[in-house]
Amino acid sequence: MGTWSISAEVFSEAGLEDTIYAPSMASLPAGYPLVMATVPVIDWNAALTTALRQIPAARGHYAAVMMVDPFTLWEDLADLLKEKGITGVVNFPPASLLEGATPPTGGASENTLEMDRLKWFSDAGFKLVYAASDVKEIANTALRLEGLVDAFLHLPPSALDIGLGERIMLGTAHHVSERDHLDRPVLTPVSA
Repeated sequence: MGTWSISAEVFSEAGLEDTIYAPSMASLPAGYPLVMATVPVIDWNAALTTALRQIPAARGHYAAVMMVDPFTLWEDLADLLKEKGITGVVNFPPASLLEGATPPTGGASENTLEMDRLKWFSDAGFKLVYAASDVKEIANTALRLEGLVDAFLHLPPSALDIGLGERIMLGTAHHVSERDHLDRPVLTPVSA
């Protein structure tokens, strides 16, 4: 596993293949807390589409996609991602951050639409990283998307205070992987 980050920029350096390309982060002022990326002030997928059209390529990157956006033309987005060399997608920001980490029923907080969209992207040939705010959601998703997810991105409430910048570095949350017996890495923000 190489170095992982969430970035508003595309990187071509060796060793940074595991970049989650999130150009919408550049739409917010530097230093704003990450939680601002979850409020409806940015058309996340439109910003991604615009940015992709302006770059030559983003080979090997994952794209941060708002999976519950009702207005995105999914086939067009998938075609553009492939054209630019994007190899994977991440449900970022995740629906669990938008809707709250725990549903009223007190059960798992996975969003069915988000899961279905991720499966659709997998069927279209993309690798997946699943982002969630709750460890139980990650464990449940590991079962539901078994064998399809390359890594998980844990965004605990404390991560929402991280200031936005050009790049958010990610590290391995060993305590989550070991405790929940996950066979894929669990990443979490370590800095801005």
